[in-house]
Amino acid sequence: MRFKKFPSLLISVRVSLVQFTPAFQKTAPNWERMREWAKSLPADVIVFPELATCGYMYKDRDEVAPFVEGHEALEPIAKIAKASGRLIVGGFAELDDGAFYDSAFAAGPDGLSVYRKIHLWNRETLMFRPGTEPVLLEFQGHRIGLEICYDLQFPELAAHLARHGAELLLVPTAWAEEGRAPIHGLQPYNHLAIATAFAHGVFVVVVNRTGPERDALFPGQSSLANPFGQLECLEDKEGVLSKTLDFSLLETAKRPNAFNDLDRDARFRIVPPRKTR
Repeated sequence: MRFKKFPSLLISVRVSLVQFTPAFQKTAPNWERMREWAKSLPADVIVFPELATCGYMYKDRDEVAPFVEGHEALEPIAKIAKASGRLIVGGFAELDDGAFYDSAFAAGPDGLSVYRKIHLWNRETLMFRPGTEPVLLEFQGHRIGLEICYDLQFPELAAHLARHGAELLLVPTAWAEEGRAPIHGLQPYNHLAIATAFAHGVFVVVVNRTGPERDALFPGQSSLANPFGQLECLEDKEGVLSKTLDFSLLETAKRPNAFNDLDRDARFRIVPPRKTR
């Protein structure tokens, strides 16, 4: 089945990937830096890392508790998004009705959306409740899907978003260096971005953080993969990568021919394994 696309108001959209080292166990200085970038960068879409508001390497729920925030904390950046007409996306530790979530806000001219990370990694499960719902939003006539970090390892989520019309996936990330050296200089999330973009004929933006935090080192390398699987990325320091996305490439990127259609050719429905006693 081919899903109907929204009529595009802008074929080209400029996106800025902002990788930085969040202050650990603090929120005010991180929000301040993010607001300054949100106001000053000449971009339509601005993306920050996972848990950019408070840092990442918490030990347990009690330790992260002082740094979880309700939606009122999003109001200043939401006002910037509305006034500037931009879409601003970034990770925060969300508090809702006593539950904690590893979430991504998406503040735009038409309002605010929040995606709660579905696939929690390692000690995140001690602190956060998993999300349950994928999030698709519309911006300037384009459909955009949200993921967070470890979600990238689950291709069924990207498949769901792509088959429901997503043209761009935005992925705030806090991915520390692995024990094994990267192959060809690329980190695992760079390879996942390439595979996801090429498999579904979409743009994939992964914004990773930088710097040391406790026993982890975050290598940056925020990346943009185009729908042909070509990658551009930053290095390991704080910085911004800004690129203009040409959405007119999407139809040819899906490589349609007389016998194939990427959105129609999927044959397998992924179901969870049956539990055994």
